[in-house]
Amino acid sequence: MFGPQHLKYLITYFDGVDKALAKKLARKHPPDEPALTNELCALLDAETQRAEPTLEYSLDQLNRDLAAVGDGLDFEITLDTHPHNMAMERYVSQSDFGLVLEYDNRVLPQENWSKAYLVQAKRLFRNPQSGEYDHKSRFQALNSDQSARLTRLAEILGRNALYYAFYCPLASALSETARTQVRALHTRNLSRKLYDGSTGLALRDAVAVNGGIDAGIWMHQLASPPTLLPQLHVGAFNQAWPLTWFLVDRFSGYDDLYGDDESYDQERVRRIVAGDMVAIRELIEELSKAGEEDVAPSTITVLPRHTISIKVTVGKSLPSDLAGIQVD
Repeated sequence: MFGPQHLKYLITYFDGVDKALAKKLARKHPPDEPALTNELCALLDAETQRAEPTLEYSLDQLNRDLAAVGDGLDFEITLDTHPHNMAMERYVSQSDFGLVLEYDNRVLPQENWSKAYLVQAKRLFRNPQSGEYDHKSRFQALNSDQSARLTRLAEILGRNALYYAFYCPLASALSETARTQVRALHTRNLSRKLYDGSTGLALRDAVAVNGGIDAGIWMHQLASPPTLLPQLHVGAFNQAWPLTWFLVDRFSGYDDLYGDDESYDQERVRRIVAGDMVAIRELIEELSKAGEEDVAPSTITVLPRHTISIKVTVGKSLPSDLAGIQVD
């Protein structure tokens, strides 16, 4: 798990990715969801970072700093694009991505775990009347058919297997009214939190030092997705979390903050997210039996084109026969 000695580096890295993506929404004609998802993958990819030094703090720099800490923690991100065959093409949503998190502790193997999620990406649209990102800005792509599809998916896979990722501009790019509202909601919600453990204390420090959390990518639980920008931030740090803190919390063992301790078939979801054709066919058949073909035949887009895998390894350089220790 991440300890206090690791967090400042991880937070710096993921905040940098978040800000680089969020700034693209400030363009006169912002990218659509598929393009933003493609850009998120590019920003996370080490090879792309080396060829296009977009980030001030790269994955290579992150791993150098983690190595300098001296406790054998290695951080790896891999990206896969799945060329689904023609028979499955209509089941693929280019704005969706799969997310796989894996913790591999060679010293304490009993603590190993992996998690997988299907993520539906949505972006914020400017208010057409004001031309600004303000309190009337909407996530326009949300619709009842899609919500019904996600609900059916959740009934099969488990509700904690699915999340929304909402792409927003940074709070500093919002209108003054919206920025003030967002800050007020964050202050209210964070004042109710019990800051405990390394990530809770790191969150408190980040708010104190920076005057708040200025995030653009928000991970939201499947229930009650927002339509308007303020509705997203009403649930900030309860139903919705900035990508940075969503990841940091999980790798620090705070799944209970999200209800992720409720079990679901992680292996099945991981196979679907990773593009396993057998698991995908099984899911499509199950959705068909649940009435998907009759209810929403034109909106069956359950498969991610991209998978983002984030793996944290402890003791990778140690000999395999010497690394592990038994703790009673």
